Amino acid sequence: MPDTGGQKMQQLFKNKNLQADFERYGYVVVPFLSGKEVAELKDFFHETHPEIPNGFYSSSFNEDSKHKEKINQKVESLLGNKVESKFTEVKKLGSCFLNKQPGPESEMPIHQDWTVVDENRFASVTIWIPLQDVGEKNGAIQVIDGSHKFSDALRSPSLTDPFNNIRDVIRKDLKLLPMKAGEAFIFNQALLHASPPNLSESPRLAVTYGLIHADADLRFYHGVEDGKVEQYAVDTNFFQEYNTQIGERPKNGKLIDTFKYDRKPLTLEAYRTKKIAFMQEERAENFKMKPLFKDVEKQQFFENEGYAVFPLIDQNEVDDLKRYYENLNLKDENGFGFHVSMDQKDKDMCRSIREKIWGTVVPALENHLKDFKPYVSSFVIKESNPKGVVPAHQDWSFVDKEEEGYCSITCWVALVDTTLDNGCMGVIKGSHRFMEYNRPSPSPQTPVPLSDHMFSIFPYLKTIEMKAGEVLMFDNRTFHASPPNTTDGIRLAAGVGVTQKDAQLVHYYLKPDGKNDTLLKYKVDEDFFLKYENARLAKMYENGELIEGYGEPKEVPYDCPQFTSDELVEMIKSAGNEYNVPMTEKLAKLFSQQEKQQEQKEEEEKTVEHEEKPKEQEEYVWIDDRSFFQKYTPLNIAREIKKKLVS
Repeated sequence: MPDTGGQKMQQLFKNKNLQADFERYGYVVVPFLSGKEVAELKDFFHETHPEIPNGFYSSSFNEDSKHKEKINQKVESLLGNKVESKFTEVKKLGSCFLNKQPGPESEMPIHQDWTVVDENRFASVTIWIPLQDVGEKNGAIQVIDGSHKFSDALRSPSLTDPFNNIRDVIRKDLKLLPMKAGEAFIFNQALLHASPPNLSESPRLAVTYGLIHADADLRFYHGVEDGKVEQYAVDTNFFQEYNTQIGERPKNGKLIDTFKYDRKPLTLEAYRTKKIAFMQEERAENFKMKPLFKDVEKQQFFENEGYAVFPLIDQNEVDDLKRYYENLNLKDENGFGFHVSMDQKDKDMCRSIREKIWGTVVPALENHLKDFKPYVSSFVIKESNPKGVVPAHQDWSFVDKEEEGYCSITCWVALVDTTLDNGCMGVIKGSHRFMEYNRPSPSPQTPVPLSDHMFSIFPYLKTIEMKAGEVLMFDNRTFHASPPNTTDGIRLAAGVGVTQKDAQLVHYYLKPDGKNDTLLKYKVDEDFFLKYENARLAKMYENGELIEGYGEPKEVPYDCPQFTSDELVEMIKSAGNEYNVPMTEKLAKLFSQQEKQQEQKEEEEKTVEHEEKPKEQEEYVWIDDRSFFQKYTPLNIAREIKKKLVS
């Protein structure tokens, strides 16, 4: 059996940063060859390959050993010194050319390369260098970050591919690596990688160079009958020779062990667990936040969990804000039951509300926060409505450079005691670290990662019951939602958005061209959010209009992360969130009652409609072209959540 001692990985790169990235992601991409060297290798390839087979071709499969040795010598003459300058002492395993002729048959499926070393201590490495610029059209490399750690199964032509059963499912996780000619993709041979077909009009040519650490012993594994595996000690010339005998028992090499081996493939569940663990580790490692809290422990809790709750304003301040709200006589202008005052059409009123709430809440926040500024404020109202669910969502990106530690935070101040009965807030703790992307307007036109999974997430909400005057502060990346208000009164809160004092306020607006792949990034000020609420932005988007008054926007790609419901739930549970039994039991009972009443009403309406329908009227096919909010009425939302709660 291979060694499973779990010893420390031997360092290959002289540069410690490259070594760290190689160990974390399974690869690095670095400059390697000059333009002159690229041209020299291309000319050499065409000189030695007057005829090139269609599809994918590797010179390592050529049966002429002298031909392969000639290639090794040429590549070594150009790459040898560069390898020695970047790596510690290594054993060199030879080189080859890889060519993709134009055509769909040149696709390379997801795979790993063979196990040839003890991978608990060493990595076997391929340096892959394109000899022309590569992208999606001509078959650039695709990878799944961190996948070199997803399975410890042995790999060889005679052993079952551990990912064989799930290869088609995991294709969506592949990431394309566009590269310039002469750059090097240096990867661990255990990494899952692939490449799309070359659909350009020219060949896609690359050169490869294999190596292992000088202390590593080369091994080859061959599967035989009765679930056994033979282990061979081989030399550095073995792989140049064996490529013409693939699948056979090796003719060269020394048999040193035969052992029983369980060849069970990796399950999709196990793959997802590995992938999500890698993603969460990476996000935790890379997550940054410029401190805002004066209290170090509170800052640490907020960074870890994505929220914090504590007392903020006293009862007199609560009563003053409530009286102010009551005198406004605000209307639910969109008719959703849940509404915010900043959506009111009277923008002078919105400005007055902002100043009033700021005047009360911001001085109180100064006792807890440092170097911050407010940028928006609003009353948040949830009317009495047993169907009024607010599904799980994230809020807009309000500030630039979140990846550098800037963040936007909602300070949600309860003005009445909030409970499960009147629709208290709920959060998915740690979800601010799940994904990194720019969160644009408008809704519902913009596709977002939670669009298809809002109801899968809901049962895992951590519902937070609060006393009037307490504040729930949450990162706007944190998943949050709320159950319906089933009491006779409103659930009232005052919301204030805050960020670091030196943060640049921005707004991302989905470019209204119907492609869903580009955002327009505007630098904005606090008054932007008085002028442009979501309803107005949604209408503008439908009309193909752009935001005015904030200069020329910068176009940035919109990379919307995509997950299955199972993957999101796995991420949620891995972050320590638990199934909320009290909430789900209450909602399941509530929604069952509502659905029964609605079904009875609908049946009565169908009976009346049938009686009134003329006999000669023809049947027609209904095309569902309703908007999001027409489809997801409060009742439909309730039904969707009920399905998830009881399934």
